[in-house]
Amino acid sequence: MSRSTGQDESLLDYALREIKARIQNGTYPPGTKLSTQEISDSLGISRTPVVAAINRLVAQGVAEAIPRRGTIVARLNGRQIKDMIDVRRMIEEFSIPLAMKNIDFYPEILQEMQEVTEYFTDNELSDYTVFANLDTKFHQLFVSLTGNQQLMNLYEMNWSVGALFYMYSVSKMPLSRHVKAFNHHKEIFAALLSRNEEELRVKITEHFNMIYDSIEWYESQINTMEKTK
Repeated sequence: MSRSTGQDESLLDYALREIKARIQNGTYPPGTKLSTQEISDSLGISRTPVVAAINRLVAQGVAEAIPRRGTIVARLNGRQIKDMIDVRRMIEEFSIPLAMKNIDFYPEILQEMQEVTEYFTDNELSDYTVFANLDTKFHQLFVSLTGNQQLMNLYEMNWSVGALFYMYSVSKMPLSRHVKAFNHHKEIFAALLSRNEEELRVKITEHFNMIYDSIEWYESQINTMEKTK
């Protein structure tokens, strides 16, 4: 059965999004071979966009092409994840003045951001994929307030949010550990609406500091796991 996508999403984008989701939620754990036939069959699309999506994952460092073995899901270490987060932080901090300047021009984006923050506040953390998608959406919406499509393209190419949820699932880190970080979106949004640039920078810095703390925790857990093998 073929799968049709919306006008705004190509088959490549669809395949890329679905494969990333399976990696970050543990369906494809580190070391798993990414079979183009199995993935194309499960998605109901041809192998061509799947191959292109996997090649893009290799370029991003999320997957690794190994001679005579095919392409496998990479085991990301703390350093690699931190590098991704550093790029994300650089883009978001650059976006602050532009986002605040454009608030009045994008009411629909602000409405979507508010809906995401309300979901984070009103719902209990339990599903990696749901909250990964919401977290991704919130930060993408924030960057999109800049009105800079090239910046958005760079931001979306960087798999930092997905890498975080990959990190949580691989290390079995409980999502409850990140209640404060998730609820922090509401504070970021409030600072944005108040047009308080200094406060917004403080909140974004605090948000990223919590992320860096999580990466350190992840590395300690992985080291412990390796020692007990």
